[in-house]
Amino acid sequence: MPDRSDPGRTIAVVSTQQNNNRGRGRARMLPVGRFFGVPIYFAPSWLLIAGLLTIYYAPIVTDSVPDTSGSSAYGISLAFACAFALCVLLHELGHTAVALALGSPVRRVVIFLLGGVSEMGREPRRPREEFLIAAAGPFVSILLSVAFGLGYEALQRHTLPSVLIGLLAWSNITVAIFNLIPALPLDGGRLLRAGVWAVTKKQALGTKVGGWAGRVLAVAVAVSGLALDRSPLGYTSGLLSLAIAVYLWVGATQTLRYADLQERMPKVQLEKLLRPGLLVPGDLSVAESLRRAWEGNVRGLVVVDSTEHPQAIVDEERISAVPLERRPWTAVSSVARQLEPGMILSRTLDGEALVDALRRTPAPEYLVVNEDGSPAGILAAADLLAALAPTRAKGAH
Repeated sequence: MPDRSDPGRTIAVVSTQQNNNRGRGRARMLPVGRFFGVPIYFAPSWLLIAGLLTIYYAPIVTDSVPDTSGSSAYGISLAFACAFALCVLLHELGHTAVALALGSPVRRVVIFLLGGVSEMGREPRRPREEFLIAAAGPFVSILLSVAFGLGYEALQRHTLPSVLIGLLAWSNITVAIFNLIPALPLDGGRLLRAGVWAVTKKQALGTKVGGWAGRVLAVAVAVSGLALDRSPLGYTSGLLSLAIAVYLWVGATQTLRYADLQERMPKVQLEKLLRPGLLVPGDLSVAESLRRAWEGNVRGLVVVDSTEHPQAIVDEERISAVPLERRPWTAVSSVARQLEPGMILSRTLDGEALVDALRRTPAPEYLVVNEDGSPAGILAAADLLAALAPTRAKGAH
């Protein structure tokens, strides 16, 4: 199934508000365990597809096994829906296992309405890495299809177990074939991107080729969905095809936006984004801290201890929200965020390395230090977002 390492998420993860929204979305998901430390979730939308599969395949079970009761047919269909979800999960864990083996972090795995996603923590560094991660999922699905196919051959025909195993063999090969279509955000699109990247040495070009292929596929799936609405298969298959088409179009569009981002990323220079900062003791009042900042024409405050070692960085939104009458009595440390290791950036970071650093530790502001560890200034995530934004978006402000 598609993995979400690329479609526009690089910008999203350095946006604090969007990161908070994602956290709220995660809270609505059902955690089911971890795979080598990677959290696994089932989204509530999976229940809808489980119900649709149960209803859709129950008549097929009845036709395949004579004298089967309605309850047995629905029971086998429900068992198929649950087993298929586990197969999709194994597909995603294939991506995850290879990514982890190659040293690429994975944020989480989510099983949802239309399948599953493995959210990668960073972009692949080389075409070979991209290829291996993308190929792992379909490879697992093919192995599962072969295993279930062998099991089907060993069972007596027209029995409930044979129908269940047969459906699993068919569904897994279908998943593998569909995901190998060379169009982003599918796995085949990532294989296509890896190929274009390897030949041209341009990752962004590979992303664009895969993204446009994804749009073409989305249109084809939508057209087939409209045809299915008028066929004996009924509206259920047609609506599902249209939902897949919308998902593919959105994913492909986000991928194309990310390709533009890939082209702009190398031009980002931390030196040009640095805000001058001011070191202040934690017990200094908000009013006095702001007065010193205005007087020194600085745009950031860093809280230091008695030895002037940075301890925290003041949150711009929180300090601005302190009422005027309370500012003389509010310590600046109360509106600061403790410095985590990921919030301290080297002044030498630029381009993709800078974006990756912010993606690993989302925050509104970061302390930038010189090679000797001394404070050099402050980087605001909003400034990086503005630098990465398309030119037309900048001119609109």
